[in-house]
Amino acid sequence: MLTVTARHGADGLCAISSEGHAGFAGEGRDIVCAAVSALMQALLVGLEDVLGLADVRFESDALKPRMSIEWGGGGASAQQIALTVLLSLKGVAVSYPGYVSVDEFFEEEGKDDASH
Repeated sequence: MLTVTARHGADGLCAISSEGHAGFAGEGRDIVCAAVSALMQALLVGLEDVLGLADVRFESDALKPRMSIEWGGGGASAQQIALTVLLSLKGVAVSYPGYVSVDEFFEEEGKDDASH
């Protein structure tokens, strides 16, 4: 299963990562993995190239596979881009149950509350 994790801080959504294989189809033909990868790339492009945020941290490991994007600042525009991507990732999870899960953690409440 492919797991997407979103982290909310005091100023809103501040990180999204994806890890694992969806297992919907064979390597190179998995449309579920492709959808999640494309949305993660769109988040990175939106934050770095469209908004020009300097405080974006991107990590990727093709062997796991894992992709992680964290950012600071960006205000309402960064939140709009990130929330659009998160809602789209949730849509993929709803469309392909058993292949993708989305977990959210809310740090501003003083503890990590997971919701699915």
